[in-house]
Amino acid sequence: MSFEKIITIPGMSGLFKMIAQMRNGGFVVESLIDGRRQPVSSMQRITMLKDIAVFTMEDDVPLYDVFKKMKEHDTIASGVPAKADPADLKAALKKILPDFDDDRVHASDIRKMFLWYKLVKNDVGTEESDAAMKAEFDGEVPTKSSEVEEVVVEEPVKKKSVKKKTEDVVADGDAPAPKKKTAKTTKVKE
Repeated sequence: MSFEKIITIPGMSGLFKMIAQMRNGGFVVESLIDGRRQPVSSMQRITMLKDIAVFTMEDDVPLYDVFKKMKEHDTIASGVPAKADPADLKAALKKILPDFDDDRVHASDIRKMFLWYKLVKNDVGTEESDAAMKAEFDGEVPTKSSEVEEVVVEEPVKKKSVKKKTEDVVADGDAPAPKKKTAKTTKVKE
């Protein structure tokens, strides 16, 4: 699985993989949690997983690199419960990424990182995902493999509304007769 197609949608839990584009400009996504497919409007805000980074004391670290470090410390990363205390979450991340910025990285963000890692940990560190992420950071176009489908997400095309002009044609100076409106009435029996 390529990380360039994995997205997160605010208001929807988990991660999603983009599958196909719809005619109306939206797209179809598949949940990485349960595999259900659903349409997503192009007006909905999404975030590509490859565009997320974690604040550190020096530079921002791409989330993929944080996932690779989590894979190196898999026993710690996999052992963090979903409803852990904020102090426990920060302590676990401190063991994996010691220089993360404690003030700017919130406990809710750390919780998401650990939950997302559990969804994608089998794909982190593979040759395919490493090559795709390296190409992405270098600004190159990654080579396609037979498993990766190309999905193009475009902005929706706005349709121009066309107003029909109705003009009455006047022949030989005669105006057409106005149309009569008829109203239906019902009689009530007494």
